[in-house]
Amino acid sequence: MAANISQSEADFTCPVCCDIFKDPVLLLCGHSFCKHCLQEWWRQSRLQACPVCKEIFPMAQPPRNLALRNLSDSMRLQRSKRETSGSQGLCKLHSEKLKLFCQDDQQLICVICRDAQKHKKHNCVPINEAAEEHKTNLKVGLMHLKSKLGSFKTQKLNCDKMASHIKLQAQRTEKTIKEEFQKLYQFLRAEEAARIDAVRKEATHKSEAINIRTSESECRDLLAHR
Repeated sequence: MAANISQSEADFTCPVCCDIFKDPVLLLCGHSFCKHCLQEWWRQSRLQACPVCKEIFPMAQPPRNLALRNLSDSMRLQRSKRETSGSQGLCKLHSEKLKLFCQDDQQLICVICRDAQKHKKHNCVPINEAAEEHKTNLKVGLMHLKSKLGSFKTQKLNCDKMASHIKLQAQRTEKTIKEEFQKLYQFLRAEEAARIDAVRKEATHKSEAINIRTSESECRDLLAHR
């Protein structure tokens, strides 16, 4: 029974705080989170992305998951009652208190289950001992996750610096290209003006030479007729 309760609580656990949902909200990807947990995650990551699947959402205020909230409140109330009563739960087969944890099957059992054929050769330890071992494993796992998170943040910072450097480099290159082409345009315009001026001067000189020859020819004709 206790194993069933643990599984039920897992279904109503926020992936961020690892506790039963409080005021849950729903993202379009289908994942739910405590409202405060999601807002804090977004604030720290500076991205409105799902903490589970990393999909990005533009919504500032995700809708509340009222059905999940009601179920989570009920689950929290049940857990509070169990903690208040101090009950460890009873074995559904033998109605004995669940005092042991079978490490082979990963489930809570009673002393009669331990001596039964199913668990007789299994490694069974007291619940408190198993809980401490799991807590240690969780702490170690959390330390690894924090280390990976720190490494990820460092890599992200380096990537951001590299992206800024690439952007600045591209801007400088673009400015250099524009300046070089501007110089080329000025040179071409000056060359164009010089060549046009030379052509016009040559045309003027040729026109003047033709006019002079024409005038000399006319003068010779007049003298010849006299």
